Amino acid sequence: MLKSKKVAARRGIAVVAGGAALALALVGCSGGGGSEEAAPERDLGTPVAGEVPEGAFDGVTLTFAGSGGIFQDGQTEAMWDPFAEASGATVNQDAFDSGKLKAMVDAGNVTWDVVNATQFDTARGCGTLYEKYDYDQVDISKIPEGTITDDCMVPQIVYGLVVAYNTEAFGDNPPTSAADFFDTEKFPGKRTVSQSTYVDPQTVEFALTAQGKDVNDISVDDIEGAFDMYRDLGDDVIGWTTGAQAQQQLEAGEAVMGLVWSGRGYGAADAGAPVAPMWDEWMLMVDSNGIPKGVKDKQAALAMVNYSLGAEQQAKMSELTSYGGVNVDAKPELDETLSDWMVTDHMDSGIKPNVDFWVENYDALASAWAGWATGS
Repeated sequence: MLKSKKVAARRGIAVVAGGAALALALVGCSGGGGSEEAAPERDLGTPVAGEVPEGAFDGVTLTFAGSGGIFQDGQTEAMWDPFAEASGATVNQDAFDSGKLKAMVDAGNVTWDVVNATQFDTARGCGTLYEKYDYDQVDISKIPEGTITDDCMVPQIVYGLVVAYNTEAFGDNPPTSAADFFDTEKFPGKRTVSQSTYVDPQTVEFALTAQGKDVNDISVDDIEGAFDMYRDLGDDVIGWTTGAQAQQQLEAGEAVMGLVWSGRGYGAADAGAPVAPMWDEWMLMVDSNGIPKGVKDKQAALAMVNYSLGAEQQAKMSELTSYGGVNVDAKPELDETLSDWMVTDHMDSGIKPNVDFWVENYDALASAWAGWATGS
């Protein structure tokens, strides 16, 4: 039986006035039931992804802070509710907000246990806003290669920044490279690109790839040149500020190509739009399971993450949300349309981001992105 097909918004890094702080916007009770006493250490045995000893966390209240909507609903159904049933814990849901996280950490009163962050968030805040992982307490043996990008994360989902193109316009001659996105003579028509307030390093990396550059060998001087690539499209480029807007532009035919989150391309196709993904030179995106610095019951948070990584949990999450799982043994039941857009079938052609570069040069990126997003 084909599973339900649902689409959720994703997001990047937010530009925060007055500094280079990261924020999620793609959009309490907490660990140990809120007790100030030190959480007990339990003997949980050798961790196995997708498993937790029965009743191991009886009486413990935990909170997951996510990006909301259908995506968080799908996570809850696939992972957090089953974890609660198996472990005896109560798992509450909250909406992630970076300012709230920082306030919690600064005040020493963290009421979240696991959060949905981007890989850039956890890398930038590793050790200050996020706890370093004890990987001996999490079974990462089935995690896709290259998706653990800092010491404060285990991947939560994989998705992509992909070119979605109109098959009625280009079905016989589809784009096959990042450079084709910028070739309006060979592929005439409008393109849509993010101009949201959320800083997305991979929009920059896509343009640099089109220039023939290796994203692992770039400099700060390359950043403005990447935005010039989009500006040079002139009247053939339009902006999207939310994933929902990008999807609508594809559905309405306002753009014949879009550089969009894979889930939004899928959403347009599922709604009947004649669009297909380009799996050449797509940008691999990863969300992190982050554990806030100062979490009250780190062992419980790690057990939550470990449980969520099971093949069964990851398969169901993909079926409910349209996003790629992070267990190589997960076998979700997908209909034909969702199969066409599932990034986990195309990992070999995805371009991994230069996370360390963007963490080190975030201020320059944020400044240039602000100019692009505002049209200045």
